[in-house]
Amino acid sequence: MNSFSDIFELMKKQLDITDTARSLWIDPIKPVKLNNNKVTLFIANDYVKDMVQTHFDQLLKTNLKEVLGFDVEIEYLSEENNYENVLANDENVDIIRIVDPIPDPTYDPRFIDMKNKENNSNYKHTFDTFIVGESNRLASAACKAIAQGKQLENYNPLYIYSQPGLGKTHLLCAVKNEVSMRHPEYNIVYVSAETFVNEFINSVRTYTTEDFKHKYRSADMFLVDDVQFFAGKKESQNELFHTFEELHRAGKHIILTSDRPPKEINDIETRLITRFEWGLLADITPPEFETRLAIIKRKAELLNLKIPNNVMEYMADKLKNNIRQIEGAIVKMNAITTLTDSTPTLMMAQNIIREVMTEHQPIPVTVEKVINEVSHIFSVSPEEIRSQNRNAQVSTARQVAMYVISKVTNLSCTSIGKEFGGRDHSTVVYATNKVKKVMQKDSSYRATVDDLIKNIGNLNS
Repeated sequence: MNSFSDIFELMKKQLDITDTARSLWIDPIKPVKLNNNKVTLFIANDYVKDMVQTHFDQLLKTNLKEVLGFDVEIEYLSEENNYENVLANDENVDIIRIVDPIPDPTYDPRFIDMKNKENNSNYKHTFDTFIVGESNRLASAACKAIAQGKQLENYNPLYIYSQPGLGKTHLLCAVKNEVSMRHPEYNIVYVSAETFVNEFINSVRTYTTEDFKHKYRSADMFLVDDVQFFAGKKESQNELFHTFEELHRAGKHIILTSDRPPKEINDIETRLITRFEWGLLADITPPEFETRLAIIKRKAELLNLKIPNNVMEYMADKLKNNIRQIEGAIVKMNAITTLTDSTPTLMMAQNIIREVMTEHQPIPVTVEKVINEVSHIFSVSPEEIRSQNRNAQVSTARQVAMYVISKVTNLSCTSIGKEFGGRDHSTVVYATNKVKKVMQKDSSYRATVDDLIKNIGNLNS
């Protein structure tokens, strides 16, 4: 063999995969170079590149090792990776120019069929597509009663709270859709708290606050998603308060959602907290096993994907906290089975769950977010938190950061210590234990730490 191209072609022949997988994912790969133990491959289509990296990377490494006799690392180039520059500037490049047309799987009938199924499987946000279980029964029943026009003064406002990804937005949309169908003449205002704040700021800047007030205070029904976003925004809180007062006084229904109960939202006016608690508080907890299994079955049916019962039960057992994770895992399984002519297996489910969990909370990114959030709250820099500085405020911030990281990632104490200048695992253990003790004694300190954990969870969702 005189070139890396020859080596790569030999390796391709040894791959134990289906002809379909070979034509869709392996044939589009063009070998670029082998430099020491680093292999560079070019894949023009970004979608193919992502699929190869996700599902075939280890297979390629294993088979290249069998041919070459040593372990390799693989770099994947695409059009966005300045491929032409690599070709022009690197004398070790094995091929000079790619002239053959690159197969594009987006034109493959299987790919088109898969995307159509995914689009058709997306839940319409109605009550019919909302899977009800013990974890969400109260919130669902209250929303249905309001949407059906039942006069329930004690439900106004309805305040729904839960962790991200458990169906709050689905319920808000279901109410909006149901009421719109029953009363097309109603002015239903559905807005995220962030949009409300941004529109208010813009109205002040453009001297159109009267138009802003009219838009929201003329609503027949007022639905606000993620009210925790109002924390710290005093002027927007004031505007929300007066909007709430006027609508409530007129008997208009108000539904609010948040990631926490009213009293746990820091830096928000007491008068707003009081209004939020006037009506019914309904929490949604992570779905129990039966509800998770029902969600998996429903999503699989919509995709016309036949998953063995033991595989569905395994997925329901492992994906416990987030409905979006569950649905994302089913969509990913559908893509793999459709495009590789395979059937769902337990091993496939294990790999998908590992990927979905990593995508949901990429650890390096999460660590950086925790340190940045802590640095902001304690008014110290991220560099100081990672340094050997023993200043009391820096030490407190460092301990809190270690504790939060231990709560939101699966990193070991040794790994966490490495993120803080190579500290010993015993230092991390001491820090986390100290934070726990202070949290037990100081409610304000505990609220700050709990808020950090919730905020990091929201940033990763």
